[in-house]
Amino acid sequence: MKTSVLIRNARMASGSCPADILISGGVISGKAPAGTLSADSAETVIDAAGKLVLPGLFDIHAHLCQPGREDKERIATATAAALHGGVTGLMAMPDTAPVMDNAAQITTFMEICRTDALVDVIPSGCLTKGDGGEEQASYDSLRAKGVRFITDGDRAPDNMLLLYRAMQYASNLNLTFALRGDVPALTARAAMHPGTTSYRLGLTGSPSCAEEIGLETIIRLSVDTGNSLHVQTVSTAGSADILRRCKPETAGLSAEVSLHHLLFTHEDVGCYDTNYKTVPPLRDRKDVDALIEAVNDGTIDCIVSDHTPCTPFSKLQDFVVAPQGMISLDTFLPAIYQYLVKTGRMSWETVVRACSDAPRRLMGLPPVSLEEGVPANLVVFDPEGETPVTDETLRSRARNTPFLGKTLQGKVEAVVFGEQTYLF
Repeated sequence: MKTSVLIRNARMASGSCPADILISGGVISGKAPAGTLSADSAETVIDAAGKLVLPGLFDIHAHLCQPGREDKERIATATAAALHGGVTGLMAMPDTAPVMDNAAQITTFMEICRTDALVDVIPSGCLTKGDGGEEQASYDSLRAKGVRFITDGDRAPDNMLLLYRAMQYASNLNLTFALRGDVPALTARAAMHPGTTSYRLGLTGSPSCAEEIGLETIIRLSVDTGNSLHVQTVSTAGSADILRRCKPETAGLSAEVSLHHLLFTHEDVGCYDTNYKTVPPLRDRKDVDALIEAVNDGTIDCIVSDHTPCTPFSKLQDFVVAPQGMISLDTFLPAIYQYLVKTGRMSWETVVRACSDAPRRLMGLPPVSLEEGVPANLVVFDPEGETPVTDETLRSRARNTPFLGKTLQGKVEAVVFGEQTYLF
C-alpha cells in the first residue's frame, strides 16, 4: 500500500502562489492551488500555512567518521542530524579509519550507508594513500566505485610535484580535485586568524595570504593539466576576489564556503573557546561580508556544513592542541535563516541555489524539483518556529557546536524524502 502525504498551503522559495502538494508512494502525485486538493486519501496532512517548502538540501563537505572513528560520529547519527537540519544528501570526506583511499574501503563505507544512512550519501576518495600526502592513491579504482571528488579533506597539499603529476594522471578520468588553498609552511603552527584576538590570547595566526597564494597555485595546476577543481572552505576576501577573476576564464572551477565562515569572526573565540577553532580559521568581519557577497553573486557556488565531530575531551584541551572543527548539520537550515535570510543578507532563492541546486550539479545529480511526477525530496521550514540546541535535541553524536544551550530562530518542521516522512 502506498503511503500518502498532503502538504497544504505550501509557499515556495520562488515566491509563487501557495499550493497544495500531494505525495503518494514517494512521488509528487498532485500539485494544485492552495485549498483545492482533498485530504481524504492522505494518511498525513501537514499545514504549511506561513511556512516555506524548499527542495532538500545537499551538503558536499561533511566528516561522518565511520568506520573507525565511532567515538566521534556514526553514519546513523550524522544522517539523522542532516535531516534535522533540512539536508537530504551528503558527500562524505574520506578521513575514516582507515581512510577511503581504495575500492575495498569505499565498499565497506557504502555497505554501512545502505543499512544505516537516512539520506543519500556519496563518498569522496583520497588524493594520496593513507591521506599521507606522499603517494598518489588509485584513482581508477576509486572512480569505478562511483567516486567523483578526490580530496585529502582538510589536509592541504604541500607536495606540488605530486599534485601536478596526480592531476596529469587523472586528466582523462572525469574526476574533480577538491582542494583547499594553503601554504602549509606558513600555517603549520597557527591556531587562529592573526589579529586583535590572537594578539590578546597570545596565539599564532594563520595569515590570509597563505590561503590566497595556495589558491592561485592550485588553480594554475588545474588549468595546466585540464582538470576540474573544486576549492574547499574559502575563508578570505582575497580568495573571493581571486575566484571572481578566474572563474569566467577557467572551465571546471567551482568553490564552497563553510557556513561558519558566513556567521562568525575570530572575535567569537572570546576566551579560548575551542568550539570556534576551525580550519581555515574564522576571519575578520570584512571577510565575512565579502564571502556573503560572493555567494550572492555566484562566485562561490556552495555553502557547506564542514560538519566536523570531535569528542568532548578533545575540545576541552588547551586551544593550541584542541582539534579544529564544529558540528553543523543539526542546525544547518535554522542557522542560515537566522543569520542570513532573516537579516536580509541572503534570499531564499540564493539558499536554494547554493545549498541544493549547485551541490547536486557538481555531483552530476539532477536538481530537486517540486513539480508533479518527480520523487519527493522536500523540507517544510517554519520561520516562526524555534530550534533549541541541547543535549536532548541534537541528533549528532558530538556536541562541539557554539550553539549548544542556545535557541535558533526557525525550525525544520518536516522532511519528506522518498516514501519516508520525518516530523520534528
